[in-house]
Amino acid sequence: MRRRLGLALLVLVVGLVMAAPAQASGDRPTRVLIVVLDQMRPEYVDLFDMDNVRMLSEDGVDYTDAYLGHMGSETVITHNVLTTGVFPKNMGWSDEVHRDVGNVLGEGPGAFFVTSSLSRDQFFDLQSTSGVPRLGDFLHEAFPGTKFITVGEKTTATYTSGGPSADIIVTLSGRNFNCDGSGSTYRGPTGVGVPTYLSAPTCGRYYIDSNADHDYGTRTTCPACMYPEDGNRFVPGLDPAHLGGDTWVADAAMAMMNSEPWSGMLVSLGGIDKIGHMWGGITDTGVFPSPLDQVHERFIAKNADEQVGRLIANLRANGQLDETLIVLTTDHAGNPSLNFHGIDAPNRSNFNWYFGRDADETYLMPQPQLAPLIATENVAFNYQDSAVRTWLVDSSTAKKRQAAAAMATLPSVIASYYRQGNRYVLYTTDTSTPMSKSERKWWKRHAQELVDTMAAPFAADVVGLLRDNASYGVAGDHGGAQEPVQRIPIVFWAEGLKSGATPAYDLRSVDILPTVLREMGIKRGSGFDGQAVKLPRG
Repeated sequence: MRRRLGLALLVLVVGLVMAAPAQASGDRPTRVLIVVLDQMRPEYVDLFDMDNVRMLSEDGVDYTDAYLGHMGSETVITHNVLTTGVFPKNMGWSDEVHRDVGNVLGEGPGAFFVTSSLSRDQFFDLQSTSGVPRLGDFLHEAFPGTKFITVGEKTTATYTSGGPSADIIVTLSGRNFNCDGSGSTYRGPTGVGVPTYLSAPTCGRYYIDSNADHDYGTRTTCPACMYPEDGNRFVPGLDPAHLGGDTWVADAAMAMMNSEPWSGMLVSLGGIDKIGHMWGGITDTGVFPSPLDQVHERFIAKNADEQVGRLIANLRANGQLDETLIVLTTDHAGNPSLNFHGIDAPNRSNFNWYFGRDADETYLMPQPQLAPLIATENVAFNYQDSAVRTWLVDSSTAKKRQAAAAMATLPSVIASYYRQGNRYVLYTTDTSTPMSKSERKWWKRHAQELVDTMAAPFAADVVGLLRDNASYGVAGDHGGAQEPVQRIPIVFWAEGLKSGATPAYDLRSVDILPTVLREMGIKRGSGFDGQAVKLPRG
């Protein structure tokens, strides 16, 4: 091809089987590949020498002013935003914690759920109630007989981005296979329509060691101890026959590229996120001795970058690159918890993040910093990462204002809000923590917009926004409205787009789907919260 992408890739892929291409329509792309580097910050490209990502950015259209554009800024939210083009408040659930006011999930009106624990069918039930069309629906109509595929380590990424209209969803099962008789537990591929060349033979290449004892020292070394690695779920590991993490994801994605008549694929690489949660992400810059380097950001970011290169090389070797629109982005950026308000102790992550009882779990060991909220004796559920969200027992306006006043006293809170219908009302910025000049500038420009994106009957009654680099959850976190969490990469590459373009436009995650459909020449209709932008052509 005429541009350098694919000519200087760091990884070559040979011996590939070409899958049947989608039907071409003029000079528009007939496939879309969305690569999500979970918890990726734009700074990581240079900080961790991510050469393939840099190449894609320099040779494509790079929206350097992009930001996420919604709360909650989390995996379980954004993967659904990416494939629907609507804000969280319009997609069936709007946060890591969900109050099921419509009794969609059958545990009674108002029952609480931690969404990261939802099953495939529960996600699909919530998605179906929204009535929102998805990327897979558009592709099926435009390219009959083709498949939409999602693949990644996390169910919260794959089920939410795929939804009921996905043809194939491939993710990792729980630790339930004793492959070699040693007692070690393995994860295997599961999901929807999992191809037999991935699932068979049992304990073959796509089954990975997930023994909790194989933790690379993270269970006993804090702050990683709060959210330790378990086997090779998010790292490749040392067994070349059963490599895990982002390598597993890319291998599965390429196998399906080579064998399926696909028109769309979302590949979610979760390694950067896991390591960022454990150590802080952008502050985890050291070089560490093998094998411990696998659980630090420099190694895992380079490994993620290698998978990006392999995916592109695979497209090129298959003759699919020139007909593919590539989108590289993330589901949120990362916020180092330099101002940490959780308890730094083994396996504390869930108890730092959650307070309350949901449909099948109980989290009643809160950090002391939440005491002013809990003292109101009106907290039904609380979720706190790089923002604090509170669902109340009595959600009258008077009680919301009472809780918002308590929220304003918590450490690192810079503004508190309470929900009135489909928007949040600012209660005060007269809090325990004054904003810095840069924080106030960002807050004035974006805070109201961001909190309102999750305002729905199932959303939190009260919200506290935090200062930069503050969290209540783990060493590196997300969820909030801070600029470090919201600033994300969004890059488009396709044959015919202007190489090296950096449009001065604040593109958001919600704009990606309508823009993809426009670029592919697919009729969009209405109902999006996002806006389609015209990508510059060269």
